[in-house]
Order: sequence, then structure tokens, then C-alpha cells
Amino acid sequence: MAHSHLGPRHFLAQIEAHRCHRTNRDIRPDWLNGLIEEAAASFEPLAGVARVGYECQPDEGGWTISIYLGAVELVGGKADGQTTRPGFRCDLKQLLLRFARIDSVEWMCQPSGSATGNVLEQSAIDIRGFVGASPVYLRVRSTAPETIGPGLRQFPDGHVESV
Repeated sequence: MAHSHLGPRHFLAQIEAHRCHRTNRDIRPDWLNGLIEEAAASFEPLAGVARVGYECQPDEGGWTISIYLGAVELVGGKADGQTTRPGFRCDLKQLLLRFARIDSVEWMCQPSGSATGNVLEQSAIDIRGFVGASPVYLRVRSTAPETIGPGLRQFPDGHVESV
């Protein structure tokens, strides 16, 4: 499986920059950062490049993680201002191998939008289990949450920059 490394490379740079700017409020253990990095590396855009995003928070004694590819905003030309959502594949087997115990794996698919045909299909894989001795709920989303803006900007000449 060929990999586009811009997204994961950028993501890893973000993690490293984040580590340099940590405050005492950052309570994520190293194993959790490792899990997030591996989850990001499991994404492969079907075309072009993409940027991996995530949300992570402690929850009921464990951790809840949501990971996704961000949208790409088109800049310039006829499509100026439009966003596209990259297609991707995700190596779920590699993610599952990180778990010491798996309690459930579920796929949720729900179309949302108007009845006029403007439908955005949202899909997610939910994995519940333990990484080491810690409970983890990992959601691999087909699209970024609606509140998250684009992760990249793409220009007519093909140049891509992070947002």
C-alpha cells in the first residue's frame, strides 16, 4: 500500500511542536501520544494529500479519541472557497493491534442533510477496549466534525499549505 507522507509528516511535526509548548494542563501519557501518531499514520489519502486531525479527552477513567482527515479548501479559480473532503483508506488491522483487549468494534453509517439530495454521508468505526491497562474509545471518522475548519488549502497550481 503506497503512502502519502505529507499528512502524517505534518501531523508528527504538530505533535512535536505541541510537546515543546506543553503546559501543566496537558495530562496525556506518552502511550496515548504514540497511539494517536500510529492512528494518524494508518490513514492513506486515495488522491493527493490530506491532513490528519484529532480530538482527545479523558473520559470515565479512560480516554476518548476521535481521528479524521480534515477538509481541503480550494483557493482561487472557479472553485474558490469550496471545500472537498478527501477519500482515504485506513489500516484498521494496525490500529486493532495496538489494543491489549478489544471489547467492541462497530461501524456506524448515517446519511445527513436535506431531502433535496444534498446529503453528506457520515461514517465512523468505533473501537472500545484497552491499550495497556487504560480504557480507550477510539472513533475513526469518515469526515471531520462540522465545527472543524479545513486542514489544508490547495491553490490552482497544485500548491498545498496548512491552515
